[in-house]
Amino acid sequence: MSILDVRGLEAGYGEGPVIKGISFALGRGEFISVLGPNGSGKSTLLKAILRLIPRIEGSVAVEGREASRLGPRLMARSIAYVPQFPDASFAFTVEEVVLMGRYAHLGRFGRVSAVESRFLDEIMDLARIGHLRAKPLGRLSGGERQRVHIARALAQDAPLLLLDEPSTHLDVAYQLEVYRILRLLRREKGTAILCAEHNINLAVLFSDRLLFLKEGRLAAQGPPRRLVTRKLIRDVFGAEVDVRRNARTSLPEVSLIPPDEDAPCK
Repeated sequence: MSILDVRGLEAGYGEGPVIKGISFALGRGEFISVLGPNGSGKSTLLKAILRLIPRIEGSVAVEGREASRLGPRLMARSIAYVPQFPDASFAFTVEEVVLMGRYAHLGRFGRVSAVESRFLDEIMDLARIGHLRAKPLGRLSGGERQRVHIARALAQDAPLLLLDEPSTHLDVAYQLEVYRILRLLRREKGTAILCAEHNINLAVLFSDRLLFLKEGRLAAQGPPRRLVTRKLIRDVFGAEVDVRRNARTSLPEVSLIPPDEDAPCK
């Protein structure tokens, strides 16, 4: 049984659907990246799965249960979410922010037992933020804050993790560090991951499958090795690129082609 089963999903914000008729399934421990140009519906897809959008049609099942029938607490135990722009929470320390992820299990005023404390230590070690635990969130770099928010999501101990463009505004080292954490999470906990991403090369390196969205519809899906071609990138993004095989991984690698300076502006 798939951990996530999406069938005929449509969702929008009031003036017609943003995503239209999207269907796919996500297996346990599988990593799927959602790619597409700005405005194609990547973030809307994640929010629709979480039922954070008022107008939703179609079916979303999590571990065989219809998401519309899950209450907030049960939803938080089933799906963890890292939005593109998480709440700042600058007044809280790193440890306090990570602990927020346990509310679905402990309740707002639940006591943190020795077992819970060890679990939180493991999460912070996995995210490499243990040495930051006493620091206020506002004193951290962007990459450090992103790891804290991922750790808060991991503290939910949910079998499914959704992330909205986790590499945005991060330099290359931090991008790779975030994806290292996600890879460890899959390997050590078997967590399934659905990630909206703008960096095609990052998605190719770490994903089992890719979903390409165009104008709110599913344009293509499949394994990166087979799916990523010059034609697909042109059709989905309207951009001319080179696609070559990486000498080390043999995976496709996308590089930009400089535009013709004499070509008219669009």
